[in-house]
Amino acid sequence: MQADRAQQVHQTAELLFDAQSVEQSIVDLAARVEQECGEDFPLLLCVMNGGLYLTGQLLRHWNFPLTVDYVHATRYRLATLGKDVLWKAYPQNDLKDRNVIIIDDIFDQGYTLEEVKSYCIRHGARKCSSVFLIRKTHERRKADITPDFVGLECGDCYVYGVGMDLNSHFRNLSEIYALPKKII
Repeated sequence: MQADRAQQVHQTAELLFDAQSVEQSIVDLAARVEQECGEDFPLLLCVMNGGLYLTGQLLRHWNFPLTVDYVHATRYRLATLGKDVLWKAYPQNDLKDRNVIIIDDIFDQGYTLEEVKSYCIRHGARKCSSVFLIRKTHERRKADITPDFVGLECGDCYVYGVGMDLNSHFRNLSEIYALPKKII
């Protein structure tokens, strides 16, 4: 999608969560994660590219020792419908005996989380938690996994902003928008 078309589509979107609501959910997430995981010198695994925004925002609120790393595991490959998980980058740090915190933008069906968490366990992680900014609520089939920490919830719609993209655009927005079904 070209930038001018993305801008046109954005004009039809519905604001789901304003910047203040998003920021408050991040503050709350940071406090909850720190309380439960902050004393274990965790290894953060940012799931690229969507988890980049949330990871950066959470880091602003944490003053405990941690290691930051990333994985690039994706189902979407610049599309709006997911396929099998494709690994583009694995963690650089040793996971053995580490408390790993996986950070991503959105929990939809859970397949990416299932894949990344399974990888961490296979490579010796002592504990593996997950943090998501937003979770979709719907009846579609999901992987047999649930996130540990979630900031916001939405229905079954296409959302973007705050790390989530609209065909590679608008990850930088501080609000979360939803597209009308007819646009997708």
